[in-house]
Amino acid sequence: MIYEIPEFDLDFDVKSHIATKRKPIFVICVILSIAIYHTRHQILGYHRKFHKKRAYLFIHVFTGLTEVFRYRLRELLSQGPIDILPDAFDVLSCFVWGWTSLELVKTLQRGDPQTTRPPYQTGACLRPVISLASYVFGIPCLHKVSICALDSFIWARVGIFFFSYSPYLRSPSPKTAYAIAIPLSAIIAIHESQVPGASLTFIIAMACVAGVNRWVTQKSRSMRDPHESSEVPFHIKRLVPMLINLGFVELEELRAVKKLNELEKPVQDEYI
Repeated sequence: MIYEIPEFDLDFDVKSHIATKRKPIFVICVILSIAIYHTRHQILGYHRKFHKKRAYLFIHVFTGLTEVFRYRLRELLSQGPIDILPDAFDVLSCFVWGWTSLELVKTLQRGDPQTTRPPYQTGACLRPVISLASYVFGIPCLHKVSICALDSFIWARVGIFFFSYSPYLRSPSPKTAYAIAIPLSAIIAIHESQVPGASLTFIIAMACVAGVNRWVTQKSRSMRDPHESSEVPFHIKRLVPMLINLGFVELEELRAVKKLNELEKPVQDEYI
């Protein structure tokens, strides 16, 4: 009996292999270019503004870049399309990134805080949970969503540039461009993962976080009012200060209950 040897389209396989390598190479190059430009032109300004939070800023940048490069390099060095899972180092980096994100966004004044803070807060909460779930249960698509969410750094700069210099908006202020670009970039970056339902889940979670900020603000004001304070339940009085310490409150109320130097510094939105 003679068996036929299957024929393989080697030309197609080579082209497919090259195509799978283009994206990680492109992403790494773009991230490096924007990171270098952003570091040279903006990091000193951040360094002066954050004052006591300088360490948080650099740890935040380092852990985020480490996660992205580790994922993209594994993608690049693979022999073909593979499912990539996080290891313990990736999960630890993600938790550190989330912690520093909450510390930095707590006093974020750029753009419109009502539209810019919730996306950062949502990412800071969801990414560590998603990364841990991917590690524990072995779900590669969750890790992919977590990494793609970090690409919002790129999309945000593209969005700010577009809204600032294109005729889409008529003479927009840097504050307006930033306020629109941040939530939009997060949604685009998560949609880029091509995981069904990921973008919708993030949008719903972002709306819930914004609602939590407003709820905490309302309860905090009631607690500061001598006439309403007695009507606030005990568990609310314990919960609200914890959420305020994590930054889940609107900036106006945060100014009222805490004296933070970062909230008194002038804001400069003109950057890409």
